Amino acid sequence: MELIISGRHVDVTDAMREHARSRTEKLGRISNHLMHMTVTLAIEGERHAAEIIAKTRGKGELVAKSVSHDMYASIDQVVAKVEKQLQKVEARYRDRRSGSKKNRFGDITKPKESSSQEGAASEGD
Repeated sequence: MELIISGRHVDVTDAMREHARSRTEKLGRISNHLMHMTVTLAIEGERHAAEIIAKTRGKGELVAKSVSHDMYASIDQVVAKVEKQLQKVEARYRDRRSGSKKNRFGDITKPKESSSQEGAASEGD
């Protein structure tokens, strides 16, 4: 997986770069579908923002942004957001490979019985 760490209106220190690298390594272990990841760190006034754009094989992009008063907290939050998105993508891949026919909303093939509404309509006729 290719990883690019850049800064906007901030000089990215070695400590910030290493923190972002160590946190994003976890994402590479979750999925082998990650091809390219860009981490952008920015300072906007007193707000410290971190943004990740991750390109995956066959599924487009995963994008997340987090803003806080601490750059390290922003990095941790944005990695957590991408991790959640990546777990959803991986679950879809697993379900597709296993041949699971179950809908993610549960079994919607059974119609609900609404006897109270039908009974009221038939009595009025």
